Amino acid sequence: MKTSQRTPTGRPHRVAELLRERLALILLFKSADPRLKEVTLTEVEMSPDLRQAKVFYVARENVDRDQVQIALSKAQGFIKAEVARENLFRLMPEFIFLPDPGLDRAARLEELLKEAGVATNSIKEDDS
Repeated sequence: MKTSQRTPTGRPHRVAELLRERLALILLFKSADPRLKEVTLTEVEMSPDLRQAKVFYVARENVDRDQVQIALSKAQGFIKAEVARENLFRLMPEFIFLPDPGLDRAARLEELLKEAGVATNSIKEDDS
């Protein structure tokens, strides 16, 4: 008996990628709020039943992240209306906008590696 495993190339993954592209276009070209134009959508994760979409975003460095989160919350009705116009879904998923922790983790890891490199270089100089 074969066991089927869900792969990231399944339907939720394809729908998530399409939704990420459409949401990015909506925020960039159709939104009137300038705070939303400072957002980059990094990933969308769809639930297997396509009823929930976790939308991960990164705000530019000079933008207040709290203000971006507030703007995204306020714009949810507008965003859902625009997505509904695209006829992507039979049932509209719930959008959950979350800041992407990946870039913060990468920056912290880079800091740690630099500190370790400085420590390693000073140890090598002491050995010389």
